[in-house]
Amino acid sequence: MEFIPVMERLARSRTCFVGMGNPLMGDDAVGVHVIEGLMERLASDRVTALNVEDVIENHVCAIADGNAEHVVIVDAVQSGSAPGSILFGRLGEFKEIIGDVSTHKLSLLLSGKMLESHGKTVWLLGIEARDVEFGTGLSDDVRRSADTLLDVLLSYINSDHKEPLYEH
Repeated sequence: MEFIPVMERLARSRTCFVGMGNPLMGDDAVGVHVIEGLMERLASDRVTALNVEDVIENHVCAIADGNAEHVVIVDAVQSGSAPGSILFGRLGEFKEIIGDVSTHKLSLLLSGKMLESHGKTVWLLGIEARDVEFGTGLSDDVRRSADTLLDVLLSYINSDHKEPLYEH
């Protein structure tokens, strides 16, 4: 699946970006980092961003009842790829490996199924973690990937936003 064309389409649709991660567990916080940056600079009425930290199950009903057509879960993954690598696709494509990939495992699978049962298309946008140890903060390569990803997302999401012009 081609990341850029799909992300461009999602950015122009009613999409909810959901950041997951534990801010105290190193690279596990990368989803939270991306979403907080998105929330600070978001200029779209189509796209929403929600930081659920490590308890998506506490927010899944509100997301399911929301008007978003698509839900993009941004989360740290551990798939054996190089730290900072991006993994992207429909959550359902990762059913067989999600238990080994997401740092949140069970709640992510169940939450995805619930969202899909409410007509949402659910995507996983994962960033390969290097270190998920307590208190370590984001590693440099993961932070660089997260910041680049954030810039790409914002460029597509905010592309229709025009500054008001005032004439005297």
